[in-house]
Amino acid sequence: MNTAERAAAIKRPVLSMESQGDLLSRIGQTPLLPLRRILPDEPGVSLWAKWEGANPSGSLKDRIVHRIVSEALTDGSLKPGMTVVEASSGNTGIAMGMVGALMGLRMRVYMPETKSLERRRLMRFWGVDLHLTSGEDPNSHIHTAEALVREYPNEYFYLDQNGCQGNVVAHADGTAAEIFAQTNGRVDVVIASLGTSGTLMGLGSWFREHKPAVRIISVEPAQAQSRIEGLLFVSPDYVPPIYDAGLVDQTIHISDEDAIAEARRLAQSEGLFCGISSGACTAAARQLAPGLDGKCVVGVLADRGDRYLSTDLLKGVEA
Repeated sequence: MNTAERAAAIKRPVLSMESQGDLLSRIGQTPLLPLRRILPDEPGVSLWAKWEGANPSGSLKDRIVHRIVSEALTDGSLKPGMTVVEASSGNTGIAMGMVGALMGLRMRVYMPETKSLERRRLMRFWGVDLHLTSGEDPNSHIHTAEALVREYPNEYFYLDQNGCQGNVVAHADGTAAEIFAQTNGRVDVVIASLGTSGTLMGLGSWFREHKPAVRIISVEPAQAQSRIEGLLFVSPDYVPPIYDAGLVDQTIHISDEDAIAEARRLAQSEGLFCGISSGACTAAARQLAPGLDGKCVVGVLADRGDRYLSTDLLKGVEA
């Protein structure tokens, strides 16, 4: 067979534009990546990263925004002409911008003024109507969004990521089930940061049903006023309505400094440019590692690092 005949014999795939799907179809099924250099002194621990930065807008919040909005359109609670409103520290608002652009929906977000400039710009770039609230009260954006919806219930649909079970179900049906399948059921420990608590509640509820022996580890900041954006310090002042402490086996508190150092280590040793909360997850894995010999550990890395360029994550890095 000559070269021309060999070339003709190669079976080429027939691509159908209809079968490719739009950007929303690329949400979820994020990769599970081995972390081979984070725990050099614990060779018996198999550490993996559920890389949620691979979602289209760059974070795991794509999962919940698409799910909640789609269900609300189906059941009629989100009616034509209404604006979707939410309180967000950034990633949910960014996901809302992408989803809104694709689904033709108006999006309004309330966010504390202390959050990174990149988050503001990304939301506004995608067309989000962004309003900043006081940085002195870490829950000011939640109170403001809830007040708006109470006053104008027919004009605004409240995404309510802190209270909507769609947040939990998105991570149960998606994140948890994917981790189980990607590890061939061998996962022993899952570590995730506590924000709205949707990720942890989805993981906890799914694994309690399908593999109860899996330990669910929650990561929180060590102090209420924290630079780990997206993480919640649980206190009597505010607990997300969807949070159920019974689904968490252990809580680990991580300092801002350790989270930032670990996020830098992820980039420099594993090539993963993640947000600071991802650093908090691997810092928690480092604390747990001495007791995890022979275990398969998965850390949920929530987002990409491109929304932290003006934060302490890149402090000292010259342009």
